[in-house]
Amino acid sequence: MGAEEYSQGSESGPVAGFSDLLTGEQDFLRALIRTIGVPASDVADVLQDANLYLVSHQGKYIPGTNFRAWAAQVVRFRSLNYFRSRKRRPMVNLSEQALDLIAGEVVLRFDETHSRLQKLGQCLAQLTEEQRQLLAAVYGKGISLKDLAHARRSSHAAVRKTVSRIRQALKACIESRPED
Repeated sequence: MGAEEYSQGSESGPVAGFSDLLTGEQDFLRALIRTIGVPASDVADVLQDANLYLVSHQGKYIPGTNFRAWAAQVVRFRSLNYFRSRKRRPMVNLSEQALDLIAGEVVLRFDETHSRLQKLGQCLAQLTEEQRQLLAAVYGKGISLKDLAHARRSSHAAVRKTVSRIRQALKACIESRPED
């Protein structure tokens, strides 16, 4: 079953605003490709393949309908073609039905997650450099609180409490920000 069967409309030519729709969904499509299990090193290639398909078949998109859902179906099939062409399975061995469920969940949750990540970025910017470095050490580099306490010549409890307070401040900041 190909993406063509899931496309809508006919090939009647360029769709007004199509470029803006496609550009606006690049982060979502990239996240979906990665979620499907394409290795990070090949995500850009699969995205480019999907974009080429979407642009060349834009006449099949019916303006006013859910562009994201249509593009997600195309990405799903282009990702499956990627796996077939390389005689590989996704990094996680899932059935096509499971991939459909995951893709559906990504479609539903992407905006919420993307918005929360943007808020997190804004809130992280409000922290002091020392606070950001502490979080980067714990969550980015995976350094244990015990090792950080030793390096800072502080107690484990003090470092744990400091990280906890920073996390609470970030949570409060994110929750206080208005929805986009």
